[in-house]
Amino acid sequence: MSRVTKVGLDFDGVVAYNPFRVIRAPITGFKRKILKKRGLKFFIPHNRWQQFLWRVLHESSIVPAPGLQLLREMVKERKIEAHLVTARFNFLNQNLERWLGKFRVRDLFTTVSVNNKNQQPHLFKQEIIKKYKFDYYIEDNLDVVEYLEKNNRVKICWIYNLVDKFLYRNRAGFGYLKKALQWIQDQEK
Repeated sequence: MSRVTKVGLDFDGVVAYNPFRVIRAPITGFKRKILKKRGLKFFIPHNRWQQFLWRVLHESSIVPAPGLQLLREMVKERKIEAHLVTARFNFLNQNLERWLGKFRVRDLFTTVSVNNKNQQPHLFKQEIIKKYKFDYYIEDNLDVVEYLEKNNRVKICWIYNLVDKFLYRNRAGFGYLKKALQWIQDQEK
C-alpha cells in the first residue's frame, strides 16, 4: 500500500472563504510603517468587547472556499489525508463546529486542531505541522507562511487575495484552495 500524502489546511481563508482577509495587508503595513512594530506577534482578544469584534470578523467565513469539492474527492480517493489546523482562539470553537456541521465537512479531516490554549497562531501551527509531519500545508496569511517556511521542512502553499496579489506580484501562490490542491496533485504524480 502506498503512503498517503498528508495535507494540513488552515480554516479561515483556505477551507472557508473569508472576504475580510483583504484588510490583512493594509493592517500589517500600518503596524510596520506607522507604529514601527517588527516581528510576528498577533493580538489575542481577552475582554468581552474584543472577543465580540473577533466573533463578528470570523462570522464572515460564511461559505466554503472554491475547491472544497476537489478536497472531498481527493480524500475519498485516498489521494490525501486532510488535517484542519485553525489558530482560532478557544472562544470561537462553537462557531467553527457549527460551520463544519453546516457544510458537512467534519468527517473530511483526519484531525481538527484548534488553538484552545490561545497560543500565537504561527507557533501553534508550527507545533501541529511538526506533530503530524505534514507533506504540505495550505495557509492564507503571508506572515505565517514566511514564518513556517523558515522553520519547517513542509511545503507551504500560500493562498493570496486580490490585495496580496497586487502587493506581492513576484511571490508564488494560489488564488484559492482548488488551485493549491491541483498543484499538490501534480507534485504527487
